[in-house]
This record gives sequence, C-alpha cells and structure tokens, in this order.
Amino acid sequence: MLLHMNAQRAVLTIALLLTGCADDKAVFVGVGDEPDASTMEMNEPAPGCDMVQVDGEMAIELEQDFTARFAIGEPYEKTLMLFGGEEVEEENTFSNAYIFGLDKEDAVRLAEMYPDFYLCSSPGGMAASMYIVPYDLVPASCEVYDALTRALRVFRRNAATGGDRTSLRIEGAPLELISVTANATGEDVTAEVAEQDFHLVTEVEQLTGESVLSFGTEN
Repeated sequence: MLLHMNAQRAVLTIALLLTGCADDKAVFVGVGDEPDASTMEMNEPAPGCDMVQVDGEMAIELEQDFTARFAIGEPYEKTLMLFGGEEVEEENTFSNAYIFGLDKEDAVRLAEMYPDFYLCSSPGGMAASMYIVPYDLVPASCEVYDALTRALRVFRRNAATGGDRTSLRIEGAPLELISVTANATGEDVTAEVAEQDFHLVTEVEQLTGESVLSFGTEN
C-alpha cells in the first residue's frame, strides 16, 4: 500500500528530493555485502545518545529535564532509501535523529512506472517525492545511535560527492507519545510537545550497492 502524505509534508519532501540529487547523475542505491569504505574512518562514538528503557509494550526516554513515555506499536523491519537526515544532539529532544526515507516497497512500485524515479527532475522523481516519509528516531541503545549517525555521515558525504544513494535496513516499531513529565516538579507537559512521527529503532544496517531496483533485497 503506497504511503499517503498531506500537502504540507509533500511540499517539504519535494524540496528534499531536489536537494538530495540535484545534479541528476545516475545515483544508485544498494545491497552489497561489503561495507562502504567511508565508514572505516567514522568509528568514533557519537555524542547525543539518550537513556531509553524498554519495558514490555512501553518505552521510557530520560532527558535532562523531562521524561517521556511511549506506547510501542507493532514491530517492523523496513528498508528505506534516504533522502535526508540529521542527528539531533540538543538536550530535551525526544528523537535523537530524523530521516526522510522512501520505503523499498514504494520504490519498487515507482520503478515499474518510472525507471528513472531517482532522478529529481524527471516525472518519476516528482512522483517519488510524494512518498518520502519523515521518521523521528528514538534509538534503543547507544550502539544503535552510533550506527545510525555513521550511516547519516555516509549519506551526506555521498550526496555531496555524487556517490551511491544510501539506504538503511531498520528494525523497530512506531511509538505513540503517552506522556511527558518535568523531572523537577512531576508536572505533565505533554500538551507542549509538537506532534511528531516517533519510531523506536532496535537495529540499523547501512546498505550500499549497484542496483536501484534491488536495493535492500539481498542479505
């Protein structure tokens, strides 16, 4: 089932698509077994990891001044082609990174109609922009956070140099924000939190390779 996006989000993702592959070079996404060489020089621990406790169907995130409680939804495994993303290192933010991703299933459907969907100026590129979805990520551990930040660095490096399109295979689940309380007073401040698409991430794998149509299909 193709993903639906509201008009405001669609405008944003069109802009992201245009900046993500502005030169319209034949950019490939991938599946290869070999790690991207650029990850070899990015193994230092990343700052910004928060303490997340998973207790059955609940996840609790402890920030400097606030504590957030989430209900964990149905687990999933997804492969996403990245069109944007950044780490979030500020205190008192409930996602430690965000990405804009095109689900593999949507990419395969788009490729059947638009083989050049990854080229931004093409009709397929504009169609693809309607299915790029934002994910506000809550890594379940510092190891997951470090792997995610390394992948985002590779994405930015490749986007800047015309390298392979980066894709991610992630395991996780959607999160529904239940409550946010101030640590100092216990006051419920949930109403002050902007609506976001939170996702718990328990595993992440960066994928690179040579085939747009088969990205994320090989182990």
